[in-house]
Amino acid sequence: MLFIIAGCGTSEPTWSTFVGSAVEKSFPVPKEAKRTETAMNNSKMDYVHYSLSGLKESNSVPEAYEKAIKEWGWTEEKEESAGTTRVYHKDRLVVQLTIHDNAFTVLVPKMEGKAVIQGLESP
Repeated sequence: MLFIIAGCGTSEPTWSTFVGSAVEKSFPVPKEAKRTETAMNNSKMDYVHYSLSGLKESNSVPEAYEKAIKEWGWTEEKEESAGTTRVYHKDRLVVQLTIHDNAFTVLVPKMEGKAVIQGLESP
């Protein structure tokens, strides 16, 4: 008998189910994403880093993820977005989403006036 085992650890995300982020429950993250690092209660920001195979820093935010973010009530602030970091607003909340290769970071800056912390570098 011959058994063939096909790994599914590198399969593409389905982008069909989303849950609230660990740092901002009203901001969606793909349910398939795995939390790898979290920094909470920092004086300047809270953030969570997720791994998710199939993401490419060069491709920015996948269209299906953009759609979910909009459906959850978030609006991109294009003038505040730069490089692989997108800035979203909802009511008085601000979230920064940075795409990396096979990972992404959701960052919630602590607002002092209108200052926004720009971009996290890839790990």
